[in-house]
Order: sequence, then C-alpha cells, then structure tokens
Amino acid sequence: MSGGPYTPRDVVQRKLASHRRWLDGAPDGEPASFAHANLFGFDFTGADLREVDFAGASLQGARFVGADMSRAVLAGADLSGVSFVNATLFEADLSGARLVGAVFEGADLRGVSLRAATGLPVETSSDSQGPTDPVTFAGARMHRANLTGAKLEQAVMAQTDLTGANLERASLRRASMSGAVLRNAILAGADLSHADLTDSLVTGADLSGAQLDGATVERTNFVGARLRDVDLSKVDTSRARLTPPTDAVTTEIQRTLVDHDRWVRSEGRRGARASLDGVDLTDADLRGLNLSGADLRGAQLQRAVLTDALLVLADLAGADLTLASLARCNLSGANLAGANLSRADLTDAVMTAAPILSQSGADTGRRQQTRLGGADLSGAVLDGVNLDDTSLGEPHARATGTDP
Repeated sequence: MSGGPYTPRDVVQRKLASHRRWLDGAPDGEPASFAHANLFGFDFTGADLREVDFAGASLQGARFVGADMSRAVLAGADLSGVSFVNATLFEADLSGARLVGAVFEGADLRGVSLRAATGLPVETSSDSQGPTDPVTFAGARMHRANLTGAKLEQAVMAQTDLTGANLERASLRRASMSGAVLRNAILAGADLSHADLTDSLVTGADLSGAQLDGATVERTNFVGARLRDVDLSKVDTSRARLTPPTDAVTTEIQRTLVDHDRWVRSEGRRGARASLDGVDLTDADLRGLNLSGADLRGAQLQRAVLTDALLVLADLAGADLTLASLARCNLSGANLAGANLSRADLTDAVMTAAPILSQSGADTGRRQQTRLGGADLSGAVLDGVNLDDTSLGEPHARATGTDP
C-alpha cells in the first residue's frame, strides 16, 4: 500500500464529475488526474473513466468491474489484486504496471499497452503482504495488444484472443494458454517454456527464436507459423499441427489453383477459373494466393490461413470461414453473403467496391460492392476495416470493430 495519504471519496467524485463535463465538451470541465494518488481498494464499478490519468497510482484491491477505461493511463500503477472483470480498456496504457493477482476476465483489452508490465506472482511466506496469485486474462479480447517484454509467468490466458498481438520477448513461462487465439501474433524471442498451449490457434504467428522447452502443444495449430530458430527437440509435437493436413490441398486442387492463377494473369485468355464450391479446405495454408474471381461457394475454410490473399470478386457465398485468418486480404467486390465469419481475423482487410471489367478487359464503369448480407460476423476481428462501401443486405451479426 502506498505511503501517501488516501484520496477522499468526495474528492474522487468531484474530479470525475468535472471529467465527465470535459468529455462532453463543457467549458467548465477538466480532465481528471489521479497520478500517483492512493486509491487503495476504491470501488469504481461501472464508472465512466475514459482517458482518466491513473499513472503511478496505488490501486491495490480496487474494483473496476464493467467500467469504461478506454484510453485511460495506468502506466506504472500498482494494480495488484484489482478486478477489471468485463471492463473496457480499449487502447489503455498499462505499460510498466504491476499486475500481480489482477483479474481481467472477459475484459476488452484491444490495442492496450502492457509493455514491460509484470504479473510475477510473489512466493507465499508468513510475512508476505498483498496478492500472490498470477494475473488472469481468461476470455479477454486482446487484439493487437502490445505486451513487448511483459513478465507474465504463470499468467492465466485460457480462451484469450491475442490476434495480432505483439508479445515479442515476453515471458510466459508456465502460462495457462489453453484455447488461446494467437493468429498472426508476434512471439519472436518470447519465453513459452512449460506453457500450456493445448488447443491453441497459432496460425500465421511469428515465433522466431521463441523458447518452447517443455510446453504442452497438444492439438495446437501452428499452420503458417514462423518457427525459425525454435528448438522443438524438448517439445512433444506428436499431436500438434505444424503443417496443413495432407488432404487439405490435394494434387487436383493444386492444379486448379495453378490454372486459376494463369486465368487471372492472362485476363481469362489462358487457364480456367477455379471452381471449388463446397470443397473442404479446413486448416489449409493459402497465404498470398491470388483467388480473385474464384468460385468458393459453400467451401469449408475453417481456420484456413488466407493472410494477404487476393479474393477480389471471389464468390464465397455460404462459405464457412470460422476462425480463418484473412488479415490484409483483398475482398473487394467479393460475395460473402451468408458466409460464416465468426471469430475470423479480418484485420486491415480491404472491402472496397471492385470495378467490373468487360471480357476484353475494359472498365465498364460499373462497380460491385463486397456483399455481406446475412453473413455471421460475431466475434470477428475487424480492426482497420471500412464497411462503409459494403452491401450488408440483411442485418448483419454483431461484430468486433476497431472502436468500442
């Protein structure tokens, strides 16, 4: 607990009232700062704390359950034993914060900074004070979070979505990460020794130089992951998926894809348009492929890696893209009507209208919007995606966008 004087409740409430007026643009409002304040055990449940400054504050045991802390500053704060259950910390700054025993279960941590934060549990002893439990992020959304150099040994990250997160040089020794989603995450130089990655999705992630000694990777999906300079000799990978299933892209499908590439490059003069309607491409590695104009209606593309692929004017109506990686994919003019995109990663995907060309290749002056009518976008990662120029048709499902 901080040695400074405890901040009285009436002072906190008065500052927050002025802060709310400032957020609303009132001339008599001013931003609230509790920098280096002693707020030990304070209850902020459900409060509007957007952009509030808590830098260096002593907040041990405080409660922020369901609070909105979007873009709040908690850099260097002591958050030991704090409850952030179901709180919104969109793009908040928690760099260098102390997180021992903190609970972020179900919280929105998209774009949060946890650089050099520490959740190292304290060894229990008769004279130890404060929380001794590891930090918990179970079920949290941490898309594009920055955890560079964070010390999160034994952290609980089961079912946590870390799509596109930066965990470079982070220490996650003995972390519980079963069912975590680490698609396209940066884990270069990270320490995952003895971590539990059972059933985790690590497709397209960069694990260059990462330590995995003794890690549990049963049913872990590493398709498309970069494993350069990773020593797997001390890891039982017998039940992990390091490459796509052998039947995911058969010789016939490969031939179809080659013919399709020729068809696209020659503007239809050579090769043939790919007709892959209903084909099973579950877990397939299709990164960077040119599938523009391809017929993929009803295709099974669960967990497929389509990062940087070209799908301009492709027909994906009714396709199942659950948990697929479509980051930076060009979907201009594509037909995704009725497609299942639940929990798919569409970070920075392009969905502008595409020009329709004549058979001779001339621009007809017409444009086809990306069609999303009836598509299931529940839990999808849409950071950096502009849906303004798409055709939604029927009301689309709840989506996870850039802003809360």
